[in-house]
Amino acid sequence: GLVVTIVCGTVFFLVQLREYYWNSYTIADSVYGSVFYLLTGFHGMHVVVGTIWLMVSVVRLWRGEFSSQRHFGFEGCIWDWHFVDVVWVALWCLVYVWFGGWLYMWWFKMWDGDVYTFK
Repeated sequence: GLVVTIVCGTVFFLVQLREYYWNSYTIADSVYGSVFYLLTGFHGMHVVVGTIWLMVSVVRLWRGEFSSQRHFGFEGCIWDWHFVDVVWVALWCLVYVWFGGWLYMWWFKMWDGDVYTFK
């Protein structure tokens, strides 16, 4: 399970890099671009740090360095990954669904608001 998590963290980071490369907007285009790159960038940084931390924990686990009394490094890594998971769900809802997606468009169409279309 830990190796699968490392692979998933690496794949997530590669997909995020691909998304950054293909985006049609930059950090300087609008408030959305700035917020998008700030939030996803910090999240990506946490994923990279968490993946490295998990790799170190797996090596330490294979070496038998953890016991039932001495496992704080591994437990901290687990807490970090759960934090990253929760943040990912919140960011996905905020950035992809609300700010740039169907929920955003539905809200402004329903209230006949002025919808700013992002490039």
